[in-house]
Amino acid sequence: MKRTSVRSVIFTIVFLWAALGLAAAQGQQPNAAPATAPFAGATISQWKGNIHLNLPGQPSSTPTLGETLPPGTVLETGGGRLLLQLTDGSQVLIRAHTRLMVQQPSPTDRGYFQLLLGRIRAVINKRTGGAPPFELGTPSAVIAVRGTQFEVEVDQRLETEVDVIEGLVEVIGRQSGKSVLVAPGSSTRVGMNTPPETPRPTAEMRPNMANFGEGQAANRANQGAAAATNASQSARPRGKP
Repeated sequence: MKRTSVRSVIFTIVFLWAALGLAAAQGQQPNAAPATAPFAGATISQWKGNIHLNLPGQPSSTPTLGETLPPGTVLETGGGRLLLQLTDGSQVLIRAHTRLMVQQPSPTDRGYFQLLLGRIRAVINKRTGGAPPFELGTPSAVIAVRGTQFEVEVDQRLETEVDVIEGLVEVIGRQSGKSVLVAPGSSTRVGMNTPPETPRPTAEMRPNMANFGEGQAANRANQGAAAATNASQSARPRGKP
């Protein structure tokens, strides 16, 4: 009887020790980061032409409208184009002959996308309060914005060029860590081992884009003038013909 009683006591102590250890581990779980945090969301809104969609661990396929792309997806546009919609309404247009990777933002690399080669145009909705900025990575730079329109191109030498249409864009050199702020109508360029260049007018850096951004401004001005004219005409008293 004594031997049985001793075994029972030992079993009870071991069981309680294990239970306490499990409770402590469970109590720590809410503070630990989940292994796979949910991605902010990049959904295929439109596409045309020759597009290769490489989902993680799957063979190459064609895009599907409304499809949400998981981190690790690589998009390759031949002669086609593809429009991505983010959960906050922002949009990223992937132009022809471009290679882009969708990624999960992390503390070391917070970008939602890695532009590996080619050109994109991004229209990012304004982020206020404590919302983190939208970030885009390239082999040579990190681009951070809180609400703006801009284009980014990565060439065969992995140099990055950023052309800003609206708002302010911060461009940081990956190797140098130095940054510049690029204003509307201006551009900068970053090499693999060089800091960002001092921003210059886009028309000066890219003569073939002399009217870059002016079309949007002209359209807004025309729309404003038309609205003012309509308001003025509607306010006039109407007499007999």
